Amino acid sequence: MATVATSIKKSDKKSDGTWNVKVRIWHNSKAAYIDTVHYVTLKQLGKKSKESDTLVIKDKFILDRIAPDLKKYRDWISDHSELIDKITAGQLRDSLVSLDKHNKPDQIDFLEFCNNFISAKQNSPKASSARTLATVRNSLMDYFRLPFIPITEINFNFLKSYELYLRQDRELTRRNHSGNIRTYIQKGLSDSGLHNHMRDLRLLFNEARNIYNDEDLGTIKIFHYPFKKYKVGSAPVTAHRDRPVSEIIKFRDADLPPNSRAELARDLAMLSLYLLGMNAADLYELPTGEKIRERIDYNRAKTRNKRKDKAFFSVKVIREARPLLDKYAGKLQQRYSTREGLNQALDEGLKVVSQATNIPGIDFYDMRHCVGTWARRKCGYSKDDVAEALNQTDRTVTDTYIAQDWDLIDSIQDDVVKLLSNYSKD
Repeated sequence: MATVATSIKKSDKKSDGTWNVKVRIWHNSKAAYIDTVHYVTLKQLGKKSKESDTLVIKDKFILDRIAPDLKKYRDWISDHSELIDKITAGQLRDSLVSLDKHNKPDQIDFLEFCNNFISAKQNSPKASSARTLATVRNSLMDYFRLPFIPITEINFNFLKSYELYLRQDRELTRRNHSGNIRTYIQKGLSDSGLHNHMRDLRLLFNEARNIYNDEDLGTIKIFHYPFKKYKVGSAPVTAHRDRPVSEIIKFRDADLPPNSRAELARDLAMLSLYLLGMNAADLYELPTGEKIRERIDYNRAKTRNKRKDKAFFSVKVIREARPLLDKYAGKLQQRYSTREGLNQALDEGLKVVSQATNIPGIDFYDMRHCVGTWARRKCGYSKDDVAEALNQTDRTVTDTYIAQDWDLIDSIQDDVVKLLSNYSKD
């Protein structure tokens, strides 16, 4: 079994007559050393024995200061006995040094934690939330421009300064889906966007505290909590983002370059409307058009892991949707390796469509708002019916006794899409 003890290296005497106090690790007949912040003079040393020239530390003050570290190292070695047998003295030293590093708040790398946490999210059933967390991580990298962000830097003063930074237009450099570097101007965040961004930053900070702090055992490595003073608050009420029928027709009929990103964004946005506001993430997961028959049955990606009914939904394949399904369904994965890549392409493509049609601020999610508002305000369906058509209601215990019937959903879909053709005829 490995051992640890306080020590000095006699040959390492400094020019001022002092020696650095070290922790000596002895393992597999080899020694390795960890430097400490303490130094001793000859008066604080003594011989190991009358017959030996080996110097040992006699100063009780120094020994008491290092004793907690020795206990911590010994406890870790005891808890990892199976690992110890497989590593060298040098590797053991590195493990103990790493243990020290994470015990000091200013040496906990918040950026490294974010990378690890987001990677774990991407490989879990909650992968959809990793995208917004990655946006926060990337923004922190833009702000600090450092490869290491001590968690102590995430404090109240930083949050106030960071808020001002996020509200301003800023130049960003990113790699696109093809791996090419591009620079563009990112507009400052709105009240809603800022709320969501700071909410996600708070989530990351809380998760870091959960990892590094164990209140049950009294182990606290992150003492500060800036969000006690900095209030994220409640989300502001989202403004209605529906569009007039005339704008959607203009959007639908826009003359765009074939096979362009703009054409893709326009087509998928219209497909979303035809399919009652289906999200881009769900369009990305569709099988090929040949496998899609009269209906599309799916579990909504955004809420499938949050609802008891797994957010199951069924939508009819109407005539207007069929050619777009044949063109894009099952092929988006070949064009974009991730859903994030598709979302980025949609954002960029819709900017082009917005310029080409003079329709300001088109957003993919506008189509979902159109479905909800048109169904309620123009077609006269109740709020409960609209919520069901948008797949926003989790089935209750009572619902389990009611057989699922998609006739109402189909009627809402038909009436909403008819608004486009009826307006054209008028």
